[in-house]
Amino acid sequence: MGLALLEGIGLVIGLSMASAFDDMFSFDIDVDATLPSGGLSGVLGWLYLSRLPVLVWLILFLTSFGIAGLSINFIVILPTLLSFPIALIIAIFSCRILGGKIATIMPTNESSAISSDSFTGKIATITVGKARKGSAAEAVLHDDFHQKHYLMVEPEVQGQEFMQGTQVILIKKLSRSWLAIEFEPS
Repeated sequence: MGLALLEGIGLVIGLSMASAFDDMFSFDIDVDATLPSGGLSGVLGWLYLSRLPVLVWLILFLTSFGIAGLSINFIVILPTLLSFPIALIIAIFSCRILGGKIATIMPTNESSAISSDSFTGKIATITVGKARKGSAAEAVLHDDFHQKHYLMVEPEVQGQEFMQGTQVILIKKLSRSWLAIEFEPS
């Protein structure tokens, strides 16, 4: 409840606790999911800390630890020195088992950022103006992520014009525009 309250207050003032935790404890781990590679990064990868947001993982760990500790003390009355390590081991394995299941349903962040150099060979449509050699017109290009990119286009050949609605193939990037040829569907 305390974490939810902090997150709510943070959202009101424009700060996300989950994002702050992820930024503070960002782990870039590339480990085989079945066998740890050794060291701390192997252990953290084995616990799925690299595939879950830190706040989600922390809640999973603390909940597992609390439930395991209370259950052990309810079923068998043990001294704290014995129940603590048993609850800790149960919490670690709970994070491994449940963390893997949660990681499969958690959405992942994938970047859709692409370089404008990758536009060569793509089809764009003239949206504003008439393109002539030396006088570019605005065109729109839809990338592989279905995002629009607006760019300036001019014909490669002197004397050719592209009217609004013409589809063109981008050939070469200049300093302020793209050279293009008209697209002729087959």
